Amino acid sequence: MPTVAERRRARAAALALWLVNVLVATCVARSYLAHAPERASLLASVFVALATVSTSVLLTAPFALGFVLCAGRAARSAAFAWIQAGVWGLLIFVLYADTRIYALFRYHLNGMVWNVLTTPGAEDAVQLGPSELALPLVAVGVWVLAQRALHRRFLGGEHAPGAIRFRPGWIVACIALPIVLADKTLYARADLVRDREITVFARVFPYYAPVTVKKLARTWFGMKLDERPRVDVATTSRLLRYPLSPPRLPPSGPRPNVLVIVVDSLRADALEPGKMPNLVRFAEGGRVFTNHLSGGNATRFGIFTLLYGLPGSYWDATYEENCPPVLVTELARAGYDLRVLSSASMSYPEFRSTAWVTIEDRVEDAFKGKQAWQRDVAVTQRFDAWLGERASAAPFFGFLLIDAPHQRYTFDPAETPFTPFETELDYLELAADEVPPARREGVRNRFLNAVWFADRRLADVFAALERHGHSDDTVVVITGDHGEEFWEHGYFGHTSNFARPQTHVTFVMRGPGVPVGVEPRPTSHLDFVPTLFEMLGASANERANYAIGENLLAPPERRARYVAGWQELALALDDGVVYVPLAGHRGGVEAFDWDWKPHAAGDDYLRSHAEATATLARDCRRFLR
Repeated sequence: MPTVAERRRARAAALALWLVNVLVATCVARSYLAHAPERASLLASVFVALATVSTSVLLTAPFALGFVLCAGRAARSAAFAWIQAGVWGLLIFVLYADTRIYALFRYHLNGMVWNVLTTPGAEDAVQLGPSELALPLVAVGVWVLAQRALHRRFLGGEHAPGAIRFRPGWIVACIALPIVLADKTLYARADLVRDREITVFARVFPYYAPVTVKKLARTWFGMKLDERPRVDVATTSRLLRYPLSPPRLPPSGPRPNVLVIVVDSLRADALEPGKMPNLVRFAEGGRVFTNHLSGGNATRFGIFTLLYGLPGSYWDATYEENCPPVLVTELARAGYDLRVLSSASMSYPEFRSTAWVTIEDRVEDAFKGKQAWQRDVAVTQRFDAWLGERASAAPFFGFLLIDAPHQRYTFDPAETPFTPFETELDYLELAADEVPPARREGVRNRFLNAVWFADRRLADVFAALERHGHSDDTVVVITGDHGEEFWEHGYFGHTSNFARPQTHVTFVMRGPGVPVGVEPRPTSHLDFVPTLFEMLGASANERANYAIGENLLAPPERRARYVAGWQELALALDDGVVYVPLAGHRGGVEAFDWDWKPHAAGDDYLRSHAEATATLARDCRRFLR
């Protein structure tokens, strides 16, 4: 049984080891600041310094409390000491991993990352090589050993050789706690006066815990805060009321075949003769939508909005209730033969549990091939074979996913028109504070080679339609699920903002009933479902009962379009973006310009678009009970 002195030293040692890890965590967390907005005021600089330390203290405090409470009983336990060192090593590794994720995508470890790690099929979407994990893991192992040695020094008696003697409790009381209090006080003040220079900074830190005093200010000091712009988007109810009523398709209405092809990450500027010559030639006989936004900055929300005609805020509800889209149920009711062919797994995102839940037996997504480009070849070959197998005269609905332009951007190495290109993506190097221009060009050229390859596969699909006599009786849509940024606004990839590179996608539509030409008016993925049903004879008056969107063939001159991310929605407007977080810890509604910087008009911009923001809130509740 440990003596009283041993228990006291064990608790002090656990507390001291925590403080060492707070120091290390603070050093690691400093890398977040390389990607933060510029600080203009002294107060913002003070807040950043305090918040960096405060966040490290609060993130690690629960573990420290557990170790301090257990240390007395396990004062002599070597196993406890190793567990303690291992947990601290793992936490520092997770924090480091978060800094790399933030450097690349500007979000922290969250539900999306956990979803990637735990959902079967996610390995098709995210691939990390051994070289990207080896060095950090080795560093963690060294740090664990170092902590074990430090713990022995802290645990030694006051007069033991080599013992480190100080009073960690005093450091916590006199330094750590005052820093936390000062950080939260500055944030509360900034929230009260809408000092965006500080509140925007808070998003830089992982799981920042904001403290607000608005209720206190109203009640005790009579401050009038009601005029502030705000929006309440309901996301807590999980009782769907979708559709309010399905579209009525007249039996004598037109029944063209429908083929939707989604090319992953297909930016709008990919539709050029030098990048996608086959699609450009195909588009000459159809309609090109030059101002088209995806409904999301990620595959999940881009495809969801395209198939459901609903904003991405409905994803959770449809997933929890395994609710299929009206698009699928009504086309099946109308006698369509449905088929899904995908190069990437339809289990991630979870479309087998949502969009395709009623037609899982007609989903094919297990094509052979180690890389996406090899599976893309198999998808187009299977589509050709499926058209040849069909004996039915019924119209078909086909959905094809071409995955080559998704990170890591794969392609047939025999065809590389864009050079020089990176032979591989090293995410640790891409997460550096500054990526050299030559490296950026190489990454973008790698992407363009994948786009070129995808265009070749589109040519195979067009040839298959021609070969089987369906060129003139099929409505074909080619689009992207989201865009892809190459540091135009300081970001790489997608899922990190709602600026044009990540949301503006190619959209081409061709077939019976589709006028040839260019459509420059604002359109959205949300418009596809109502457009298709109205082409099949449904009344435009029924549109609001099953979808939120306009008709692609007659869009309004100006509109607010909805785009979704993992934890936020956005109103995309002509001159900026209204950003609406769906979780309280991510702060309040903000305004950004199209360069993804805080909008110069600030609150005035939000007030000027209050009506559109209120409509967003209503639309996000329309199909919930």
